[in-house]
Amino acid sequence: MTLKVVARKYAPILLLICIPLLAGSQCAFIFSSGDNSNDDDEKEDIIVVASGSFGAVPVAGANYRSGSVSGVTGSNGEFEYEVDRQVQFFIGDIPLGRAVDPKAVITTLDLVDGGTVDSIEVINIERLLQSLDSEPGDNAITIPEKVRAKAVKSNEPVSSAITYLDFSDDDAFANSASQLVAVLTEDYPFTGVLVEAETARKALARSR
Repeated sequence: MTLKVVARKYAPILLLICIPLLAGSQCAFIFSSGDNSNDDDEKEDIIVVASGSFGAVPVAGANYRSGSVSGVTGSNGEFEYEVDRQVQFFIGDIPLGRAVDPKAVITTLDLVDGGTVDSIEVINIERLLQSLDSEPGDNAITIPEKVRAKAVKSNEPVSSAITYLDFSDDDAFANSASQLVAVLTEDYPFTGVLVEAETARKALARSR
């Protein structure tokens, strides 16, 4: 687990200075004003940032947020989180289950309270992620930027589907998710369809 100490001073004009600490694995980010005369009066906020990975099979391209830290998961599912703050994963405006306490590896099982490979919510979150994979057949799930950009409530073709998406209700989920997959994958070089529940469950079970 990689840790970074982040020190931030709030002032009208901010200057970013990165100071490597331990062989490049840790950094202190110091934000300060161009005028040092008022340094003693500036407020400083220090946070500690660590890294983890999302997905039993790495999920690349998912949005995440943890306290003041946010971003998009990398090619190996990597994300950063603010220590002692929960992390939430999204695809655009679609929340993927609940916010959870961070750890080295977070899977879809963690996104559901008491989640197992047989939990309806877990399986349906997996179905959506696997259905949006732009590169099926490899050892990762890849969500492109254009999918995240479309998966927002301001996008009329998917706004209703996002609003009524319910991972705990199979019928409601299938209706909304099918519409989402059709619209969000329309630029893929293949026809995107909603992955069947048993297919998603078996894939999740194999990856554990």
